[in-house]
Amino acid sequence: MRPSRRQTQPFVRRWAAGRPSATALLVALSVGGYVAQVLLEYVLAEHDQIALLWRWLALDGAGIAAGEYWKFLSFTLLHFHPLQIIANMLLLYFAGREVEPIVGARNFLIIYGVGTLLGGGVSWLALPAFPVVGTCAAVTAVIVAFATILPELEVTVNVFYVLPLRLRAKWLALALLAMSGVMWATRTPPQIGAPGMVAAGIFSWFFVKQLGFGNPLAIQRFIFNRRQRAARLDRMSPEQFITAEIDPILEKISRDGLHSLTRAERKILAQGREKIASRTGAK
Repeated sequence: MRPSRRQTQPFVRRWAAGRPSATALLVALSVGGYVAQVLLEYVLAEHDQIALLWRWLALDGAGIAAGEYWKFLSFTLLHFHPLQIIANMLLLYFAGREVEPIVGARNFLIIYGVGTLLGGGVSWLALPAFPVVGTCAAVTAVIVAFATILPELEVTVNVFYVLPLRLRAKWLALALLAMSGVMWATRTPPQIGAPGMVAAGIFSWFFVKQLGFGNPLAIQRFIFNRRQRAARLDRMSPEQFITAEIDPILEKISRDGLHSLTRAERKILAQGREKIASRTGAK
């Protein structure tokens, strides 16, 4: 995944010089964990103990029932297939390098960390019989944050690492969540923790919205417009209010009758009476 060359992003801040980014550190930690996994599996395979690594690090219902709560973090150090770690790290790097400078390292780590814990917890509750490994939930949280902050940004995705597909960031996140839902329903493959990916994505969207990023929702626009109108009506003088608001309602009453008024129009009439009464009282 990469931004389209036809688009520039002048508002994205650069990482602080001389200090490694949280994104780079997370990528390094995950890659280091996978390298250690490969080496340990090679050593353990010689003693027919390769399952021991998954027994102690993978997140599974039996382990949590036995009090092995460290698995809510340790499961991110394992990956069940090389393609899983490659895809996760590519997505984390290209989305994280855009998200982190905008929201800051602290909020970025909250997105990643809560995505990890929430993803692991939901996967454990939804699919307790299957061990979960990898950073899919946390990376999904970063992707959704990226799409929420820059919904109209055009990115190019290489489907199956060969076919280039150009689409907007918001559609990329929706496609990822839809795919996670399908994998959850079909339990294919259960090791990536698809329920946790859905939960982490929802959390990330809500969290980034609370930070003030992304396009406002329809309900947010409605509330904002209603408040703006109420403030504008409150600033009007009685004369302005009667001309702009009361006169059209009176014309409607004379044309269609009092019963034709809506609840909002009746409130306007009541507000007009209050304005006139306040002006009369002031005199």
